[in-house]
Amino acid sequence: MIVQAKNNRQIFLRRLKIDDIDRLFQYLQNLSDETRKRFGPHHFDRQSIIDFYINVDEHLGYVALDIDTSELIAYSIIRIGYLEHDRFRLQSYGLSLDNKTDCTFAPSVADAWQSCGVGDHLFRFICTELKGYGIQRVILWGGVQCDNEKAVNFYYKNGFRTLGHFEYHGQNMDMILENL
Repeated sequence: MIVQAKNNRQIFLRRLKIDDIDRLFQYLQNLSDETRKRFGPHHFDRQSIIDFYINVDEHLGYVALDIDTSELIAYSIIRIGYLEHDRFRLQSYGLSLDNKTDCTFAPSVADAWQSCGVGDHLFRFICTELKGYGIQRVILWGGVQCDNEKAVNFYYKNGFRTLGHFEYHGQNMDMILENL
């Protein structure tokens, strides 16, 4: 799918392919330290990326590419189901979790492309695909750091609500999007 970012550049949205591993590795290496510390579903080395996707059916990668340069400018992960180590905390909010209709979401956008609408476009694209899988709820992967104002605003703007707060290397909040 091709869309236009706020900076008037065209971007291509699609599922991650196995041939994208080197491009994804380069993308992750180019993130600022600030952005890298806020995105942690997997390690940033090539082998960890390969291990994360090979023979693991519940992980789906999505990317946004700058059409002019073919550069990867955003990357999001969907895990079908919920993270087992978050189960107790999520259930403490009164959630009944379901590995078939829930998914876990971890987005990132290259520093130079943040606030250009790329994350919104990619998220809408992902939501359309998730409906085809029968997914009904999107849970944030490990929550969001409360001091990450851009991310918190992104989630609220896209319909997420706060479930609760927890402490892990600072204050974090769990958020969920229901009725996808």
